Amino acid sequence: MTAPLRPKPATLAIRVTCDGTPSEELLAELDALVERHPDALDARFARAHCLEALGRETRARGAYQGVLARDPSHFGALTNLGTLYFTAGDWTRARVLYEQAVASRPEDPTGYVNLGNVLAELGEATAAEERYLRALALEPEHPTAHFALSLLYASTGRHDRAAEQRRAAFAQPILHVAGYQGDDAPIELLQLLAAHGGNIVTNLLFDDRRVRVTTLVADSWRPALTLPPHHVLFNAIGDADRSDDALEHAAAIAASDGLPTINDPEAVRRTRRAAVAERLGGLPGVVAPPTALLPRGAVSAGELTARGFTYPLLLRAPGFHMGENFELIAAPAEVAPALERLPGDELYAIGFLDARGADGKFRKVRMLFVDGDLYPVHLAISRNWKVHYFSADMRDVPEHRAEEARFLADPAAWLGGVATAGLERIRDALGLDYGGIDFGLSPGGEVLVYEANATMAIYLPDGDERFEYRRAAVERIVAAARAMFVARAERGGYRSRASGGSVGKRKSV
Repeated sequence: MTAPLRPKPATLAIRVTCDGTPSEELLAELDALVERHPDALDARFARAHCLEALGRETRARGAYQGVLARDPSHFGALTNLGTLYFTAGDWTRARVLYEQAVASRPEDPTGYVNLGNVLAELGEATAAEERYLRALALEPEHPTAHFALSLLYASTGRHDRAAEQRRAAFAQPILHVAGYQGDDAPIELLQLLAAHGGNIVTNLLFDDRRVRVTTLVADSWRPALTLPPHHVLFNAIGDADRSDDALEHAAAIAASDGLPTINDPEAVRRTRRAAVAERLGGLPGVVAPPTALLPRGAVSAGELTARGFTYPLLLRAPGFHMGENFELIAAPAEVAPALERLPGDELYAIGFLDARGADGKFRKVRMLFVDGDLYPVHLAISRNWKVHYFSADMRDVPEHRAEEARFLADPAAWLGGVATAGLERIRDALGLDYGGIDFGLSPGGEVLVYEANATMAIYLPDGDERFEYRRAAVERIVAAARAMFVARAERGGYRSRASGGSVGKRKSV
């Protein structure tokens, strides 16, 4: 019932995927199939993968565990459940599952690459190197194994060997063509990704009945490469702090392509956290925190004070999201211990913006910009300063959900005129076709900027009826993004078959 499983080599933490675009319709079909055939492992695995792709990670974990309850050696379930734990920073559980995946299929390099990744995170560099080399013994041209090995060598100071492995990783262009389910001539969309992650979450954005997506890992591009036929170029590289090399390649592609580009790579490159704070801080109705990217050796209580920072302040490792490697420093004595915990050669020092309301609770708002328009995504309310929707006090506090529902129904009324005008200025300053902002509100109604870039993810509600009020807001964003892809593709020469058709344009760059 599903196509053969295959690994996706473009991401560092490898998952096993199934053909077909994850969607609510596909999930409903798989739910019904599993209900009729409870022991059909292919259907159960495809359902778990679909749940994961739709952002329902808690249910996906349970679904993968359901597969493993019936087949403890199921390679796909071991791999994907391990990767869910890996991306959440739970190295111990990820390691156990990856070790079981290797034992289940010792001839597959995927297991060794993933196990090497978690060993590297645990500081076991020699063991990680052994696993990567084992993967390359099985598949000498495995791009992710070479890339992971290059990162490992760079982190341990072996820069010549790191450069050699990086060249091997991108010796050939890394391309993937998604399936197409439509009857009409497809819109051909060329998507650019970064090998090291920090890409826009696009699970909901593409309708495979209208759009055929070809993905190119930008790091693997070379000037002599002839790009696949396409009507529109979508730069899905979103994290400027993490993926500058990939964005440099993406900028060269876009500059030479001559076809419509969504999310100009140069605009994305200007969204580094410190640069955004500097650009937005002077806008009326906007407050951005003082932000500085400092070498690790320059991060000390004395240096921070000399640079004008006051306490509390925040220290954050670049390139991480979802609150990972992000700490509140309440007093000078806490700086040195935080340095022991935070990774990286550089750290961001960020002024703390107190967004507590009159009730003492922190509020974090997410808005998206799509093709020039503003869309509300969510409002998270928490007693903790580090507010993320998945950990906020929303599920069990009806008053919080009621406030979020009011915000989603009429964001301008909830935000007020000062913040609404500030958001419009931020949208214009960023110049992104698809991007967003996480922010709070000051007592005077100003926008308190937490983060503004292209990496803002959206997910549909997870099936809990308490959150169904959120569905319409997400669906509006999805519809706007899909309409943008169509409009830009038409500028790039797309016509439906009924109007004469178009097969896209091939560009040599």
